[in-house]
Amino acid sequence: MLRRNFLIALPAFFVPAVVQAHSPWGQYVVYRQKHLLVLSTRDDAASYPYSKRLVEAINKGAPEASARPARAINLHRAYNLLRSDQFQFALLSPGNVEAMRSAAGPFNGRPAVDLKTIYKFDDLEFVVRADFPNNLISIVTDAVLSNIATLPGALQPEDVLQLPNLHAGAREAIERQ
Repeated sequence: MLRRNFLIALPAFFVPAVVQAHSPWGQYVVYRQKHLLVLSTRDDAASYPYSKRLVEAINKGAPEASARPARAINLHRAYNLLRSDQFQFALLSPGNVEAMRSAAGPFNGRPAVDLKTIYKFDDLEFVVRADFPNNLISIVTDAVLSNIATLPGALQPEDVLQLPNLHAGAREAIERQ
């Protein structure tokens, strides 16, 4: 009888070990797929507060994007997240964006990250990985344009069209306006 009770109770000892060993990392992947995450860094002091405004504007114009701000501990971490396609969108100063694009400055000798501009706000540039689909960038750009009055320092759409690294989806959305 004791042996039978022991065999019945045996799985109960292993279940907590299996549950505790389960990694939560898979949930981060799902979270990143469900939300448009706008990456900023602590190094770019103005980027995080402004990313909150940008996310609010995107969510008003395109609630299905479920945009959220995200902040990397430093510029090198942001570079790694963008380069490895863990994040697609970022709001950074133009100098930092250019350093990532050209593999210069702190990224000298490392692979360049192909980033395209969606919109520009004073000293911040809203960028995306170049391989992101045009139709989705067009939706994000429409959301920004529909709430442009809530985004201080936003360039005029005709000025954004002159930017050399403008994403084709952003260009389409701006030209439709």
